Amino acid sequence: MINAYIKKCFTVLILCITAVMLSNEVRHMLETNQLFTLNITSDRFKQLNITCTTEEISTYAESIGADKGELMIVCECMFDGDISSANISINKSSFVRIRNYLKKKQPQLFNLEKNTYNGLLADIKYFPVPRSNKRKEWVNYVNSWNYERTYKGNRTHEGTDVMGDINKDGIYPVVSVSDGYISNIGWLELGGWRIGITSPSGIYYYYAHLRKDTPYAEGLAVGQRVQAGEVIGFMGRTGYSAQENVNNIETVHLHFGLQLIFDESQKECDSEIWIDVYPIIELLASHCSSVARDPQTGRWERLYPYCDLDAEPLRSAAAR
Repeated sequence: MINAYIKKCFTVLILCITAVMLSNEVRHMLETNQLFTLNITSDRFKQLNITCTTEEISTYAESIGADKGELMIVCECMFDGDISSANISINKSSFVRIRNYLKKKQPQLFNLEKNTYNGLLADIKYFPVPRSNKRKEWVNYVNSWNYERTYKGNRTHEGTDVMGDINKDGIYPVVSVSDGYISNIGWLELGGWRIGITSPSGIYYYYAHLRKDTPYAEGLAVGQRVQAGEVIGFMGRTGYSAQENVNNIETVHLHFGLQLIFDESQKECDSEIWIDVYPIIELLASHCSSVARDPQTGRWERLYPYCDLDAEPLRSAAAR
């Protein structure tokens, strides 16, 4: 009994010492001005390594009375973009000190990042490709951010490619990962048949290389609202052609991208801000929208109401 009490006291003492040491480290960084500068065009911001769940972020933020977006900003700065289960559990006093410093130093960028993070956490709900109840083959994906591309000159890849295990057009429906409205639809030379959806938070989600001839779900048009998990198109291999409706890509896949657009000047220009979506793909892989094809109409429809997310079975990602 006494040994257990001593062990408990020792554990509490160690935790207190750790908290003090972390607080002193933070104070030193602040006083020597080594702490952080926010930059929405930096690799750190574009390539956040989010390995914890949205639920973990929400739960810990609530436990210390923090805004979720502010917690992510502090973690981004303290841990060089590594937002993990361990790193979000930052000491409350250290969090407050760093948050207040950043808010005072760069108030506009701080609010911009906070709103972006909060919007992202609210937006993302479904993996962009449903998983079949009848077929074991699904999809695979790798982190292809910044991989070299050479069509029309050297450039880097700004998205994640979700590859079909079956290399056949139209096998895989594509669903919207978020609520939103259709802001772009049609042909692009690089992306082939593509669709762009802007979420309520203003984040732009981009789905490209959809199938030839019938790339989209029936009746979609610019301005139309869509719900997360709703079928919007079908995986294919169109693109890399100035001529419309051409398959110039060997492998059936979905190019999934995420762009931040803070004003109109950032559209289709050199200052576009694309974000590495691979960590988001990883987060969403355990939650696939359940859809089925109507044998009479041939249309794909969701099986569960949008509001009933918890009723859908969670499905683990296929092997990478």
